[in-house]
Amino acid sequence: MRWITHIAIASLFVKLLEITLLVDLTSRYEFWIVLSLYAMMADFDTLAGIKHRTYSHTLYAALLTSLPLIFDLRLFIIGLSAYLSHLFADMLTLSGVMLLYPFKKTTYHFLPAAWRIKTGSNAELMLLTAVVILTASFSLAASTTELDKIFYYRQSNDIYADISFYENGVLKSFNQKKIVWDDGKSRIGIVVDGRLKIIGKEQIKSTKIVEMHEVVRKEVEKRIVLKR
Repeated sequence: MRWITHIAIASLFVKLLEITLLVDLTSRYEFWIVLSLYAMMADFDTLAGIKHRTYSHTLYAALLTSLPLIFDLRLFIIGLSAYLSHLFADMLTLSGVMLLYPFKKTTYHFLPAAWRIKTGSNAELMLLTAVVILTASFSLAASTTELDKIFYYRQSNDIYADISFYENGVLKSFNQKKIVWDDGKSRIGIVVDGRLKIIGKEQIKSTKIVEMHEVVRKEVEKRIVLKR
């Protein structure tokens, strides 16, 4: 597979993980750098003087190269997923992948022989097009998922989001607005011009979490003594 196809497939893998696990994996630019690097890392074998599609195209190579990212769980998930997506993509090709090399030199394929893809062929171009369309479709449908993330994580995180919504037929957009309130079901609140604005799910055109910081929230009890 060509580099652009590998990166596209890795992006699809990570987007599916975001939707499935309700986690934020691609809101920061460094996440995309890690995704692109790990999507291509297996093919750096020739630069290191290693025979192509041997040691670097194994399951344990994916795990070992991702371990340095374990200090940040999200980066680790992105790196491991992107690396595994590379192996998956190469399993669609004629050459296949020896996932357990050198312990077991069996070549693994994901498709029947007649359906396997030749690198640089029209079939790969069709696959790339399909992957890009799927990724774009999931991204367009991600607003509901982003809201689910807000409802799920807001109790333990300060969340900032880019949000567009309709109010009285007018589309309004705000960037990096802090979500200061939610009802856990269908409404969120932001502060605009010093006033709390409640936005219903049906009003929202799009929303994207751009920052999320873990905080510890504590309930504060106040007692007031009234004297006559």
